[in-house]
Amino acid sequence: MILSLSLAATLFACSSPEAEKPAAVAPAPQKTEIVIKGSDSEVNVVQKLAEEFMKTNPTVAISVTGGGSGTGVASLIDGSCQLANSSRDFESEEKVKALEKQVTPRAFVFATDAVGVVVNAKNPLTKITVADVGAVFSGAQKSWKALGGADTPVSMYGRQSNSGTYSYFKKVALGGAEYSAEVKQMNGNAQIVEGVTSDEAGMGYVAAGYVRGKEGIKLLSLVVDGVEIAPGDEAAVLSGKYPLARPLYQFMNGKPEGALRDFLLFEASDAGKAIIASEGFYPVFPDKIAENTALLGS
Repeated sequence: MILSLSLAATLFACSSPEAEKPAAVAPAPQKTEIVIKGSDSEVNVVQKLAEEFMKTNPTVAISVTGGGSGTGVASLIDGSCQLANSSRDFESEEKVKALEKQVTPRAFVFATDAVGVVVNAKNPLTKITVADVGAVFSGAQKSWKALGGADTPVSMYGRQSNSGTYSYFKKVALGGAEYSAEVKQMNGNAQIVEGVTSDEAGMGYVAAGYVRGKEGIKLLSLVVDGVEIAPGDEAAVLSGKYPLARPLYQFMNGKPEGALRDFLLFEASDAGKAIIASEGFYPVFPDKIAENTALLGS
């Protein structure tokens, strides 16, 4: 009788709700989210940087999308991103809007870009002056004949108006003149590369890194004071001798802290620089390094 009661008590204990409760599982740590929007010229390289950073920082989730520099800047001002990729500086009206929204834009330069003038690989042209480039895209020069090619019209491929490259190219290559209405406005570098690759009469402008490894298209050297300078000449790009070299910006609201600062430090590290170089971009202009150091406090 005693044995039966003991066995029953044991079975009751084993089948009680308390005994069936699973061991407590610690909740997964909440991830810090960083949203990056903006420049199409920067989107691929920043995606690569973000992917590599997250491998060693699993508690940080970074999303990177394009849409143009104007989109990135507008998103920073309205608070829908923490980092705005931009291939140009803030414009005056954007500074006014930022002030109205109590946003304090701070700039970090993570790389240098050489904007390249591209033509179809079958085009015999290998070099061009900036003045001739400007004449083509403003519509003043419409035939390849004057440039050393066939007597056929130049088919122009450019960017849409919210692109930082659109604004930069207009200012530097066109001297501020308006683009020809015949320029085909493409949504990104990849579309320009695709268009020129399939059009033997095509000419376009892209971040030079987008042409790396691509067939059917080639970059032209730019002639400056009778000297040909290629966009692949790193020394010429960083010294400013290549006339279409520009800093690549990332804007944030105020001084970066926490995971955002860690990501910017990663971009400036040797590992980050290696990724930037592998995507066809160059190190930061020497005069921008001190500004980056002051921003990051390192």
